[in-house]
Amino acid sequence: MLEKLFDLMTKVFTLTSKFERLEKDNEKLQRELDRLTETVNKHAAKIDVLVYAVQSESDKTKMWVEKELTKFERRLPSGGKEENEK
Repeated sequence: MLEKLFDLMTKVFTLTSKFERLEKDNEKLQRELDRLTETVNKHAAKIDVLVYAVQSESDKTKMWVEKELTKFERRLPSGGKEENEK
């Protein structure tokens, strides 16, 4: 009977030690997760800024190309008869 009680107490002590260790590990992992989440959020914000900048540059380039095409079209001859024949 005493042996069973001793085994039970040993198991309780062992499980308590494991639980405390796992709790500490969990706290470390939670801190690491928080740090990584913060890093990901910072990078996501930087990506958003870069995407906006690229989109802005793309829009500027598109407007410049359209402006240049309009200038070029104005310099083309009107076509006169050819346009009416089509």
